[in-house]
Amino acid sequence: MIVNNALCDSARQGTTNMNEMCPQYEDTATRDKSHQVLEPVTTRQYRGVHSEIESKKAICCVKMFGTLAASLLTPEGVLLVALVGLLYYYVVIRSTRYFADRGVAFVPPVPLLGNGADFITRKRHITDILSEMYNRFTKHRFFGYFDFLSPIYVVRDLELVKQICIKDFDHFVNHRIQLDENHDPLFGRALFAMRDTRWRNMRTVLSPAFTGSKMRLMFGLITSYCDGAVRTIRSEMASNGRAELEMKELFRRFGNDIVATCAFGIEINSFRDRTNAFYTLGKELTNLEGVQGIKFLAFSSFPRVMRALRLRLFSAKMTSFFRHVVMDTIAQREQRGIVRHDMINLLMEARKQELKFDENDNLDTSNGGTGQQKKLMDWTDDDLTAQCTVFFFGGYDTVSTLSAFMAHELAVNPDAQERLRDEIDSVRTSIGGADKLTYETLQSMRYMEMVANETMRKWTPAPFLDRTCTKPYVLEDYNGHKVHLKKGDGLWVPAAAIMRDPEIFPEPDRFWPERFGEDGQGPVDSAAMLTFGIGPRNCIGSRFALMEVKAVFFFLLTHFVLEQGPRTQHPLKLKKASLGPSAEKGFWIQFRLRDQGGHQS
Repeated sequence: MIVNNALCDSARQGTTNMNEMCPQYEDTATRDKSHQVLEPVTTRQYRGVHSEIESKKAICCVKMFGTLAASLLTPEGVLLVALVGLLYYYVVIRSTRYFADRGVAFVPPVPLLGNGADFITRKRHITDILSEMYNRFTKHRFFGYFDFLSPIYVVRDLELVKQICIKDFDHFVNHRIQLDENHDPLFGRALFAMRDTRWRNMRTVLSPAFTGSKMRLMFGLITSYCDGAVRTIRSEMASNGRAELEMKELFRRFGNDIVATCAFGIEINSFRDRTNAFYTLGKELTNLEGVQGIKFLAFSSFPRVMRALRLRLFSAKMTSFFRHVVMDTIAQREQRGIVRHDMINLLMEARKQELKFDENDNLDTSNGGTGQQKKLMDWTDDDLTAQCTVFFFGGYDTVSTLSAFMAHELAVNPDAQERLRDEIDSVRTSIGGADKLTYETLQSMRYMEMVANETMRKWTPAPFLDRTCTKPYVLEDYNGHKVHLKKGDGLWVPAAAIMRDPEIFPEPDRFWPERFGEDGQGPVDSAAMLTFGIGPRNCIGSRFALMEVKAVFFFLLTHFVLEQGPRTQHPLKLKKASLGPSAEKGFWIQFRLRDQGGHQS
């Protein structure tokens, strides 16, 4: 018999899988021997048919497990089980003794997932995990951490951090991440992913592009955009002069447009054209949440496996988009003789430079010497694209994250906001208007610098810094115990935990910009400010990032007061699924026009 309509569909679905699992089982419940459709059945009859089907499924499953068990009891099956168990022991169990065998303090990891299991399963943010371990091992200069199965030495002592990253930098030149520069050119050829001599040469070539004088040339592009964008926001506010806005979204649009003009020479207004290609692809490029965040970690933890699998960190579509943008822009400028003070122009100049290289193919920066050959550095189209793309990544994500946290702290700390606004008003009056703002004037704003520094200290965009040992090295603990590192060993610096250490920064959970001023509790060790890294491998674009953040807030606070709104989460909680810091419920802040409630713009 067959069940018509809904009952028929259910019966068919229930028997289809059964037929696939057990070919010898024939569906006698739906048709008679002549294959004629019979009359509809009652609910009781259907239940009987369904019960019979479920019973036969159970019998089939029992037979399957019985067959599997029987096969495992054969000599071949026993050997297979033994090999799997042995492999698990050596790969998983034995590896967890890595730090115990070396006398290094550590927390026993979760098999396969390591000490970051709570992050992988979205129970805690990785910053919270590292901070807990940092505070647990106060009697040690370093401790062990399992990044999945990879052992990592986490250096918590600031003096040892300075020694490793500055004095003994030659032993820790490279980052852990390894990307195939041909298969994944956007980041594989970027400065931060380069290694050894290739990194040294590219860093030397690019450094002049990020000096104060070059920032000064790009500053006009930033202020011109900020003024127009803020006026656009102002014109779209409600009649009561208020609007509740999500800060990460807001500053992504600021960052997207500023870097699009400063890096690629393209004028965009993401507040009007809200789905432009730069903005939508930028969100994909900087997405470090969920699977993409885990993939990013995997490229550091299992670089050989990821390369063997030919996996990309970013899509071919994204690579093609940025490559065409850069190449088309360069071609047009070379054909028309266009000179624009932006990142592409600086890279075009760098590509034309004749540089001196020594016999080991290292860039020679000395003024004298004989025998050096001058030649052009071997720049490919992808080399140019990669540097612009990473510049875009930093301006889009790092700056938007820092700005979102800064807006939140100013909204929930009105005294700090009022003091910063007073400084902005004073400067604006002295120079004759915001349109007269210069790079030098912005740099001279002391309280703006203090607010930016305190935001970076409390909410650093990078939870940790990473390095790979490139030469044998010895770590010595407080008690004199020495551990020998070999080439290839990984090392982390828990930046977020260090900058929340009460021994270094008293009252670390308090937003107190004055700690960086003359009325603070003593001078701040500049090496403890790890937001943009430390030593020769620090962020090359840090000066540009800070310039952008300061300029944006100069114009925002000229026009608006930032206040807590109905959706403002305070205190902030970090989103557990994101590798980078982000607010669990978003950065919702209420904007109020300054000419409302007695304030004058």
